[in-house]
Order: sequence, then C-alpha cells, then structure tokens
Amino acid sequence: MGLKKIIRKLIKKFFGINGISLFVKKQKKKMLKKIYTKKYSADDLIAEMCKMGMEKGSVIFIHSSMTEFYNYTGTAQELIDKIINIIGEEGTLMMPAYPKNKSKLMGSNQSDNKIDFDVNNTPSGAGYLSEVFRTYPGVKRSINLQHSVCAYGKLAEYFTTEHHLSITAWDEKSPYYKMSQTETLVFAFGLPYFLGTMIHCTESLLKDKYQYFSMFFTKNSSYSYKDKNGEIGIHNFLTHKVERKRDKKRIIKKYFDKNEFHTVKISNLRIEIVKAKYTLDLFLDLAERGITMYSKPSPDNYIRNGKFLKINETKN
Repeated sequence: MGLKKIIRKLIKKFFGINGISLFVKKQKKKMLKKIYTKKYSADDLIAEMCKMGMEKGSVIFIHSSMTEFYNYTGTAQELIDKIINIIGEEGTLMMPAYPKNKSKLMGSNQSDNKIDFDVNNTPSGAGYLSEVFRTYPGVKRSINLQHSVCAYGKLAEYFTTEHHLSITAWDEKSPYYKMSQTETLVFAFGLPYFLGTMIHCTESLLKDKYQYFSMFFTKNSSYSYKDKNGEIGIHNFLTHKVERKRDKKRIIKKYFDKNEFHTVKISNLRIEIVKAKYTLDLFLDLAERGITMYSKPSPDNYIRNGKFLKINETKN
C-alpha cells in the first residue's frame, strides 16, 4: 500500500474525515479563525456591495458559503432584508437553490409514485443563506433539479418560469442565460475565483456547433417534479458523463479585463463580483479562439489551427 493511501486511512480513522484535502482544509480553517478576528455586520457587507456596484434597481445574484462568515455578527435574514431594501421594488435578488442530493437523483430510475423535486418544499443544497432565502416571503423558485434558482423582486417570474423547459440547465430558457441579458451583478461570498454558474452557458450555447462542447451533453436524464400548484410533471434534459476539471483562476488572471473582476476582504471573508454579460461574452469569445477553462476533458484532440473542430469536421 502506498504512503498516501496509508495517510488517508489514518486520517479517516482518527479524524473521521474522508480525504487528505478535507483534513487540510479543516486545519486551515481552524488557523484562519485565530488570525482573522475582526467583527463585521450586515451593514458592513451592504456598504461593500454598494461600493462594488449594487444600487436601487440592481439585479443581483449571490453565491455564498456562510461557513466562511467567521466573524459575522448578523443573521442571514438580516442580510437578505437589507439587500432587498437597497435594490427596492425595481430590483431583483437571486440565489442558487439546487437540492443537496441532486447527483443521486439525476442517476435514479423514475417511478410513478416518486417525486424527485418539490419546488415548494425541497431544501436548497447551495448553502445556508440560500436556504433561508428559499423560504423568504414572496420568493419564486425555478423547477430544475440540476441548477434550480430562487428569485425575489420585479424580474422573479422572468427568471424562474421556464427552467423546467430547458434542454440543458444553462440554455436560453434558464435563469443563468437570462442573467447575461439583464446586466446581472454576480457576487460570491467566501468562494474564491468562483465566477458563477452562468459560465456553463458557454458549453450549452456551443454544444451544437463544436465537437468539444457537445461532449458535455451526452447523457439523457429525467426527474419528476411537483410545481407550486401541486401538479406533477417530468423534466427531460441533457447532462454530462465526462469527468470535468477546470481552472477559473487561470482564465481570470490571463484574460479578464482588470476593471471587470473586483474583489475585497472583510475580516477573512472574500467578496467577489463580476458582470454576467461581460463574463459570458468573454467565455464565448475565448471558445471561438480555441480557449477553454477545462483541462478535463482535454481539448487537445478537438482543436485544429487554434480553433475547436466543428460538429461536421473530422479529427484527421
């Protein structure tokens, strides 16, 4: 048995953690909690968001990990209330709301009596803040097992009503594509170099044009859902079988305009913001130049003369 396997077994046995990386992450968090001790409030977070572009009428999407809010003195509810107060009636707030066990459900066999996704009751697996937001009065939720979205405000219906009609989770009927059409500001709290789920619109929009991106949608999947009125339906969609490994940090450092990727820290908490339209347009432009964030699946055999092979082209 190799040394790494022995270490993994020992860590799992004595610490109850499956994997060296998780062990290291846990120890790092313990250390950072001792280093970063400055307290901050919901008002402090709001002030930074406003400096980064949030204002009355803004369309905001938030990805978050509240486990990184080490020294936050407020509550999730308070933060949501204050954001909604800033953007007002003309604004819209959104967060992801996919279920915790979505991968298992997408691979399960359908049965007549099984409901995989209940839009009113299935908890969000996208973090504590998103789960609090899901139950916030007036919030609407899209029907999509893979990448459901919750929304509150003027454009909530526009973003959420067609997601169960999507062929992929990120096509033109999805909230993620629609974000790029409405100048949405995408925030990430405690998720370094995250960029946002809308970047996956790239492979969805190009799947019928280039062989490489078509690989991401080779699996037919389906699930049963219950809508807000209690009606039962089936959503058939395309997803992937291939292993994926991506390097968003490389793309940001090499290709992003310095004025289009902003980051700030409050205590330990890293806050990032990008514009959905700029980000998706950039990823689409890079793809047309034979550049992708993925190292797996490897693009090497799908590029000729610096361009991705089109669907009807041969590799040789």
